[in-house]
Amino acid sequence: MTLLRIVISDLHLGTGTRRGQLNPLEDFIHDDRFVELLAFYQKLAGAEGSIELILNGDIFDLLKVKIADQWPTEVTEEIAIAKLQQCLEGHPRFVLALREFIHKPTNRVTYLPGNHDLEFWFAGVQELFLRYVAPGEAAERVHFVTSSDTYYLPEGIQIRHGHQFERIHRVDYAQMTRTRRDGTEVLALPWGSLWILEVMNPLKEIRSHIDRIQPLRRFLWSSALLDPGFVLKFLWHSSIYFLRHRVFKIRAWRDRIMNLPRLVRDEVLELTSGDYDERAIRALNKTRGAHTLIVGHSHGPRFLQLPNDRILVNTGTWVKMINLDLQYLGQDSGLTYAVIAYDDDGRPETTLMRWQGAHEACEAIPYAD
Repeated sequence: MTLLRIVISDLHLGTGTRRGQLNPLEDFIHDDRFVELLAFYQKLAGAEGSIELILNGDIFDLLKVKIADQWPTEVTEEIAIAKLQQCLEGHPRFVLALREFIHKPTNRVTYLPGNHDLEFWFAGVQELFLRYVAPGEAAERVHFVTSSDTYYLPEGIQIRHGHQFERIHRVDYAQMTRTRRDGTEVLALPWGSLWILEVMNPLKEIRSHIDRIQPLRRFLWSSALLDPGFVLKFLWHSSIYFLRHRVFKIRAWRDRIMNLPRLVRDEVLELTSGDYDERAIRALNKTRGAHTLIVGHSHGPRFLQLPNDRILVNTGTWVKMINLDLQYLGQDSGLTYAVIAYDDDGRPETTLMRWQGAHEACEAIPYAD
């Protein structure tokens, strides 16, 4: 039986769009392309073939979903369910494609939450996803990886979303929730998520491209000349947030002063440095028994063959990105993913792919951005 594994990440499905109306918080407009992708590989695998679709984090951008016109910073299971339902309802073709995919008894889906969809830790969120995508017996073929950030394949391949490589997005998988005074459990969101909720989301409503340009450092430098008012607003709100949540939460003033250089180095400079690839390579080299590491998170597609014959693959994103780094200068249309195929002896080969899809003479533009 033919086995294929497809690894895809960082689709960032939001609440959807309406024709002619800009939703600055929605970054996924490729529902039709995703439908084509799954149909193509199902045809390629044939009636007897098996496909494992590995959804490697940030498939849904639940951080950008409002509840009662607010971005909640304390996310209960009830709130998490309401957020996911808006995304599922906003992307019916995406949901139907997954439903038809998992309906085939030989197909499977594995879901690793990223930092934008940590809500999948809640059992109720998983149950809602299964109700839309894999009802009935099909639910047995869907697996959620929530006890750690890593999915291990027996062939020496590890799959991680990659948010654990950045201190500001790192979570403690042994303690994913905290209990409020009323006894309600809420997600223990990392401060990077809280920064997105309180700083980035309001600014994204003003400039929808703010999180689609990388690296952040170069974006800020160029915008200082082209859009100085916005940059000042960004720096002001980010600085106030950092001082309030990262510095003044330390009770002793002496500890605040002593910890400030470390916090700036490990968190602020890490956010703007753009050395994510180096951290992923270090993680791969420290891992025993693995020759390939597949990640996402940074939105930068990569296929790196290391000197020690290990391979680092970053599946990139399906969000339209603009890169200001001279090495990767230009616009990236996204639509990248990884395919793991096996030869007759069961040896895996991982390939970074870009989906081209069927040629269409034209396509509708849902909004102009």
